[in-house]
Amino acid sequence: MRAYEFVIIGGGSAGYSAIKAIREEQKSASILWITDEDRLPYKRTHINKNIKSGFKREAFAMVSNEWLSEQNIELRYAHVTKIDGPNKNLTFANNDSLRFEKLIIAVGQLPKKLSIENLEHIAHVYTAQQVEDIIKKAEHATNVLIVGAGVEGVETASQLVDMGKKVVLIDRSDMLLKQFFNKRFSELMANSLAEAGVELQLDCKHISYNSDSEITSIDGKNYQFDMHISTIGYVPNIQLAMESGIACKRGIIVDKNLRTSVNDIFAAGDVAQHPNGQTTGLWHAAEQQGYIAGKNACGGSLNNELPPFRMKTQVFESFYFSVPPKDKTYEIIDDSNDTITRELYFYDNKLEAALVKDDATRAKLYQKALLEGWDKKQVIEKLAL
Repeated sequence: MRAYEFVIIGGGSAGYSAIKAIREEQKSASILWITDEDRLPYKRTHINKNIKSGFKREAFAMVSNEWLSEQNIELRYAHVTKIDGPNKNLTFANNDSLRFEKLIIAVGQLPKKLSIENLEHIAHVYTAQQVEDIIKKAEHATNVLIVGAGVEGVETASQLVDMGKKVVLIDRSDMLLKQFFNKRFSELMANSLAEAGVELQLDCKHISYNSDSEITSIDGKNYQFDMHISTIGYVPNIQLAMESGIACKRGIIVDKNLRTSVNDIFAAGDVAQHPNGQTTGLWHAAEQQGYIAGKNACGGSLNNELPPFRMKTQVFESFYFSVPPKDKTYEIIDDSNDTITRELYFYDNKLEAALVKDDATRAKLYQKALLEGWDKKQVIEKLAL
C-alpha cells in the first residue's frame, strides 16, 4: 500500500494554502493532493462572474502542472469514500487505498437543496462544471429564475441580464444581502438591479412548480421559465467525516489549532466548525485556515483567529465592499461624495466595520485599515474622499 507523509483532501483555497505551508516547513516531504473535480484546483469565486464571457477549462487554476512537478506535489483526481483514522488509511471509490501520516480535510461545502415539488435539474453555481452547464443552457434560454438573492444570486443575475436574459430574482428575506448590508445599502443594490431590468421579489412565502404545464408559481403569480438556478446558500460537506467517525455538528469540529477529534487529522476552510460554533464560508478565511492547518500538521501550534467577515462584489458596474457592523454602539462617519457612498463604523476610536459603494480601487486599503484597526485620524488622512 502506498504511503504519504501528508494528504490533503479538497481542491480549494484551504487545500492550496495548506500545501504551501507544508512546503515552507518540509521541502522534501511526500504530499498527495486529492480533488474530486475534473480539472486543476481553481479559484471558485471567479466562475459565476464569467458566465457571459465563458472561460477555458483551466482559466482560473491556482496552480499549473509545472508548479506541481517543481514542488513535487502529486495531484490525484479521485473521490475518497472512507477515512480510517486509527489506522491512517484512505479508501477511494475504485476501492484503491493508501496510508497517510497527517491528513488535512478541506472539502468545502455543498449547495443547499431547493425544495420545489416536481422540479428537476435545478442549476447551481458552486463548481466550474455546474457553471459550464449553465452557460450551455443559457444559449437556448430566455427566462431565468434565480432563487436566493445573496452575493452569488445577484452576481449571476448581473451576468445573465448582460446576456439579454429576462431574470426574476427572489428571496424569502425582506432585504438584499441582509447579512452584509443595512437597509440603505440593500436599497442601493436593489435600485441597481431594477434599473438593469431584474425583476426582484423579496419576502417570498411560497414557490411551486407544475411539471405538466411547466408553470412556476411565486406567491400566486405564474411564470414560465427556461432555467431555474438555486443560490440559496451552502452547508459544510461533512458526510465523509461523519461516516468515518470524525466528530461533526454543523461542520467538522476543530479546536483552536484546527485539529479534529481524531489524532493527526485536521480540518480547514468551509467544512470546519470552530470552537465558537462558527463556520466561515469565506475564501480569505479558508486560505488562512489552510495555512495554519499545514503549519500545525508539521508540528506547529498556531492558533486560528477568525478574520473580519468581509464581502466584495461587482454588480452592474457598481462595486460593493462590506465588513458589517456588529450589535454595538458605534460612532458612524458618513462622508460620501458624488461617486462614493460609505459608512465607517468606529468603536473606541478604531475602525471596526465599513459599508462602501463604488470605491473599488481602494478595497485592499479598506481591508488593511480594518485589520489594523486604524483610528479616525488615520482613516481621514489615508482614505480621504
